[in-house]
This record gives sequence, C-alpha cells and structure tokens, in this order.
Amino acid sequence: MKTSFLNNYKNNKLVDNKRANYLLEQAAYYAFDLTSKYGIVKINQAITDAAAKYNINEDVLREKINDDSFVLTERKKK
Repeated sequence: MKTSFLNNYKNNKLVDNKRANYLLEQAAYYAFDLTSKYGIVKINQAITDAAAKYNINEDVLREKINDDSFVLTERKKK
C-alpha cells in the first residue's frame, strides 16, 4: 500500500518532467527561429539567447537540438 505522500511525490514528479520537456522543446524551437533571424553563423548566439529566455542549461539545449530523433521529428512536421 502506497502512502499519499508517495503518490503525491510521484504525480508531481511526472508533471515536473512533462513541463521541463515542454520548455526544452519550446527553447529549441526558439533557438531555430533566432538562427533564422541571426543567420547560421550565429547559431551559438541563438542557443545562448534561447537558453537564457527559457532558463535552461545551454548544454542540455544543445543536446536536445543535436538529438537525431528531435531533428527527424521536426523535419516531418514542416
């Protein structure tokens, strides 16, 4: 039998993870938009600005952008 404390912790953790993943995707989209605005030469600046706006670690955002599955998924949407 699980206690209500454990159930609440588990449910809150799931919500936090979903929100974190959502914010990470939004930051990646924003970085792509900024890259279009700044030009490909300033992609590092676009990632830095997107990470700052969404308060996300730059390295985590870079990993998300470099993730093969993310790139393939986004190519299918356009």
